[in-house]
Amino acid sequence: MSLDFVILAAGNSSRMHSTTPKFFHTIAGKPVIRYIIDAVHECNPNNVIIVTREELKHSEYFSDTAVKIQPEPLGTADAVKYALDALSSEYTIILCGDMPMISAEQLKNLADTSSDNALIAMTLPPEFRHMPYGRVVINNGKFEKIVEYKNTTDAEKSIILANTGVYKIKTDLLKKYIPQIEKNAVSGEYYLTDIFEFIRNVEVIQFSDYEAFHGINTMQDLAKAEAIMQNRLRQKFMANGVKLIAPETVHFSYDTEIERDVLIEPNVIIGTNVKIGSKSRIFAFSHIQDCVIANNVEIGPFARIRGNSSFADGTAIGNFVEVKGSTFGSKTKAKHLAYIGDTTIGYHANIGAGTITCNYDGVKKHKTTIGNNVFVGSNSTLIAPITIEDNTILGAGSTFTDAVPAGALAIARQKQTNLPQKANDIWKKKGKK
Repeated sequence: MSLDFVILAAGNSSRMHSTTPKFFHTIAGKPVIRYIIDAVHECNPNNVIIVTREELKHSEYFSDTAVKIQPEPLGTADAVKYALDALSSEYTIILCGDMPMISAEQLKNLADTSSDNALIAMTLPPEFRHMPYGRVVINNGKFEKIVEYKNTTDAEKSIILANTGVYKIKTDLLKKYIPQIEKNAVSGEYYLTDIFEFIRNVEVIQFSDYEAFHGINTMQDLAKAEAIMQNRLRQKFMANGVKLIAPETVHFSYDTEIERDVLIEPNVIIGTNVKIGSKSRIFAFSHIQDCVIANNVEIGPFARIRGNSSFADGTAIGNFVEVKGSTFGSKTKAKHLAYIGDTTIGYHANIGAGTITCNYDGVKKHKTTIGNNVFVGSNSTLIAPITIEDNTILGAGSTFTDAVPAGALAIARQKQTNLPQKANDIWKKKGKK
């Protein structure tokens, strides 16, 4: 079957009360519109057309689609009108750009139906039957019409089949009837649902999966979608052998990869681009993103990892340690209160408490290189660019500006001076005994 998709993404998102269009807000780190585009591409269509507003047409999220502009927000039928010249397949599936939970399988089910024209209807669960969805009217087992919620009678409001806004229609019928749809006298818009006044032979495919057709119109809708997605991700990881002590407190990203026997403690946030190897442990209140964590690695508690960092087997990153854009060799440790930025560290190194790599000079970033079997004493400051070679020891409380050769003990601190009774004189002047 030859198939095109039209995704409607021209709404003003006024109910979001946000400068970011609803289509570009993220759920589990992925923009709403990309969930839909990616699901559509899994159906192997000939064409994918986004109908959007002028100011959104150059979005990076539309790079693998054709883009058509709806000049004014005059309704769904008006939006489809601007996609008609790009349609070349026998069938077209039309859907909204604010339904990130719809799956490729559901779209394939619609595409594979034997009917020339079909729509997806949702069987509303009791708790959602008050929601303002359009209703799908069926008489004597046959489709009759779709009624916009604002136009429903009391009797029609009791119908439990809701219009999801997802349709499969023969393309030649779209091109024939879209121009014939008249403006609604109340709203001043052109409703795509009115096309079914011309097309009567329609199959209704019913789903009871309310979550799949959850639309994003408000921040509350976005939060609910986030909760749905997070629950799906938690269930997936636990089913694959990841231990979550308090699942409801752990947040994942859509692209998180975790191997079995990983333990994640409560209140952990995992951002995008994270891979975690087997038997690693992520302790409580840690925030990690853009990193690769190998096997048997410990992170946290209260750790912050970012900027394309990587940690080899047996690495340990402790409490209140921030790592940015750095590489840790196997069994290297930074256990307490440190900032490691733009640094490459070899194996079996120990980074003492309070260590800071000074990687930024106010204009650009500089690199620090620390070799194998290096011991960095507590409260050390390494001013980049700097290289610390293998098998060295850096004395605690030092500030290092020069390279340290292999095998050296380096100390860079002023000799301590004690002034007898000086402190007592100062206290007396302050009125303290």
